[in-house]
Amino acid sequence: MNKETIKKEFSGILLGVIAFFYIGSLLFYYPGDAGHLSELRWFEFFGRQAMEVVGDLKNPFGIFGARLSDLLICNFLGYVSIIPGLAIAYWGWSMARLKSLKPPLFFTIYTVFMALVLATMFGLSTAPFGDLMAGTVGRMLAAFLSTVIGFTGAWILLIALGVGASLIAVRLLGEQIRHLASSVGGAVNAFRARYAKRPDERRGDRSVAASNPRKKRRASQSRASDAPLSAEVPEPVYDDGELIMPSAPPSMNYVQSEPEAVNGSEPEDEPEITIREAVHEKEADLDKRRLKVRTRDQVPYRFPSIDLLQRTRDEDEYVDQSLLDESKNKLLEKLRIYKIEVLRISATVGPRVTLFELELAPDVKVSKITSLENDLAMAMAARGIRIIAPIPGKNAVGVEIPHGKPKTVWMRSVLQVEKFKNTRLTLPVVLGRTIANEVYIDDLAAMPHLLIAGATGAGKSVGINVMLTSLLYSCSPDKIKLVLIDPKRVELFHYQSLKKHFLVKFQGLDEQIITEPAKAVYALRSVVKEMELRYMRLEQAGVRNIADFNRKIPDEALPYLVVVIDELADLMITAGKEVEEPITRLAQLARAVGIHLIVATQRPSVDIITGIIKANFPARIAFQVASKVDSRTILDGSGADQLLGNGDMLYQPATQPKPERIQCPYISSAEVEAITSFIGSQDGLKQPYELPKPDVNEKISSFSPGGAGDRGARDAMFEDAATLVVMHQQGSVSLLQRRLKLGFSRAARIMDQLEAAAIVGAADGSKPREVLIDNRDSLELLLRNIDEE
Repeated sequence: MNKETIKKEFSGILLGVIAFFYIGSLLFYYPGDAGHLSELRWFEFFGRQAMEVVGDLKNPFGIFGARLSDLLICNFLGYVSIIPGLAIAYWGWSMARLKSLKPPLFFTIYTVFMALVLATMFGLSTAPFGDLMAGTVGRMLAAFLSTVIGFTGAWILLIALGVGASLIAVRLLGEQIRHLASSVGGAVNAFRARYAKRPDERRGDRSVAASNPRKKRRASQSRASDAPLSAEVPEPVYDDGELIMPSAPPSMNYVQSEPEAVNGSEPEDEPEITIREAVHEKEADLDKRRLKVRTRDQVPYRFPSIDLLQRTRDEDEYVDQSLLDESKNKLLEKLRIYKIEVLRISATVGPRVTLFELELAPDVKVSKITSLENDLAMAMAARGIRIIAPIPGKNAVGVEIPHGKPKTVWMRSVLQVEKFKNTRLTLPVVLGRTIANEVYIDDLAAMPHLLIAGATGAGKSVGINVMLTSLLYSCSPDKIKLVLIDPKRVELFHYQSLKKHFLVKFQGLDEQIITEPAKAVYALRSVVKEMELRYMRLEQAGVRNIADFNRKIPDEALPYLVVVIDELADLMITAGKEVEEPITRLAQLARAVGIHLIVATQRPSVDIITGIIKANFPARIAFQVASKVDSRTILDGSGADQLLGNGDMLYQPATQPKPERIQCPYISSAEVEAITSFIGSQDGLKQPYELPKPDVNEKISSFSPGGAGDRGARDAMFEDAATLVVMHQQGSVSLLQRRLKLGFSRAARIMDQLEAAAIVGAADGSKPREVLIDNRDSLELLLRNIDEE
């Protein structure tokens, strides 16, 4: 129990005492006490004269209680002022039970409104007690309404307001009322079942205790099993050949009612559920940190304000005990059918799922409960149930069950915490909230690469936006640079505004957000070349990683490079080997020089996430997938197929044996656009970060902008031949001879030039050459780059 919980419980008890004093003072109001109080000044509560006055007062709550009752009843709302005291008591009960404070707030508004309505009604009435019930305010309101809309109109208006307010209150507070009624009813039933015994039972207890005191404890324990056997069945009697059945003795009634008592005591044997308290993150204002900095170019830069993100309502921390008990009873009932005994059970309520931690009996095998996943899902009528057997570091099995009231995790709520504001991580990436409501932040520099997979609409693109947003809120343009590859063209276009601050430039390319597969291969090879150059600089400086290099030579500090690929499947289909090779090299070698990959795909199959790629991505995120096969492909285990979608994900860090379930926060496109527009409106850097041109003499250099030799040495039909080969996706000398009407020698020479330009592959016997360019757009890009050379 933390200090915050103790404060809330103490405040609840204090409010309960105040409510008791408030209501009691008004109930014991005595009109004659006003005369005694007139002898004292209003602030006089102590002294000899005050002691004499207290002895004459009829109100048992002393001077303060008498003054309070006289003020409220005579000068305010009369005896109707008692009604707001119920709201004070409700506040105390909610704070002591750590319930949500929204229902008490509405109930307070309702009680004050109803007190005004009832006081006005009593002011309109002609009953002799009307003045005491209405008070001064009630009579004033009654006089005002009767003057404006008349006596009849005032009654109609007040009745309509009272009935309408009561209907709204029942609709909004009906669940709390039912929960309170069920709690009270359960307590009454338990009391009656435990202490309501028949007189003959109590006499039997006393006789057993008197005859043998040692058997007193044993008699109370064995009564349920011995009582039915102790009742003797009367034997039939034959009289002159006729069968006469004697009547049953009165003790037989006890035998018939005994099973009810036994059945009523069965729920007491079930383990009580313990609700684990959620983590309360300490809030912090990001705008109170140092927002204005100067870049290496002496250009002022301002971090984006947290007000650019949508302001959300305070989260409702109310936990419906009745729903938890119902889920627990269904779960235990199903496990009891399969002879699985549960010793203890605890629940942790998360944003979208509830984790039940079950401590099993020593003789229960873990494999026995893991095979019941589908049976439990059917019994709970749940969309998907995930079993963690066992929970790492605990002697328990976890069962994650979706609850009926999912909560949305907003981006602002996960950034406005002390953990993110004061983080010491190099590249802090916010992933979301865990089941315990804890904000989960990891270091991209320590991952060092992240692989994301999930079905369409599961939340991959939103997750990438969340990661990039957290980097923009924590890193300056001197610290980090972005390489964005978006084959879908519509997911990352908002970040085009960052071209003057965070996006890198490529030699030979005009775009800074890559959308075409051909240019994506060229961009990845540029990053590989940057990696090699950085290793050379580290070797010359005599350091092992980028952090040591930046500390040793701060004037030549290197920025971290984050490469984001939003859809790997499209690149692997169009240019498989050409994409896989640079990604593999970067994943194997780029960590030490500060280059990190975030790769996402909606097709987690083995032909997309190959073994080489998978082996070099220890950190992985799985959103909802379609099958267990896809889950095993990304996580090496099942579980992702049971996720709920809409940001529900499993994060497998390299340091943990099992994945962590996290609810990814939501950030809208409007919020991303507001952040990037704010950054883009500032003065850009004087010298943009430019990546080097990749080498042209690589084994596979199909998208490099060089390698065709001198333009003057090329044949005049070179471009026509290249267009023909790409259009037919077939590279052969005979094709050029037939379509371009060339001789064999000239056609063979043009084919050699195409091979030198990396448009076709090397000769493979009598087979046609492999065409390395997929479409005419890629060919035009290659020819344009060759012409610039």
